[in-house]
Amino acid sequence: MTEKENAAVQKASLCYSINMLRLLLSMQLITEEEYNRILCYTAEHYDPQKKICLIS
Repeated sequence: MTEKENAAVQKASLCYSINMLRLLLSMQLITEEEYNRILCYTAEHYDPQKKICLIS
């Protein structure tokens, strides 16, 4: 897998994770606090250099 392909997979995985978290939150299966905490861990995993900001 090339570096460009790997980056695309990483971005797709991040988007999938965020959407699943939003679904869990909307179904009230996790709290807002849990959502934010997991979102931070997920962002760190997929973007360890913190190039993205998901929480305002």
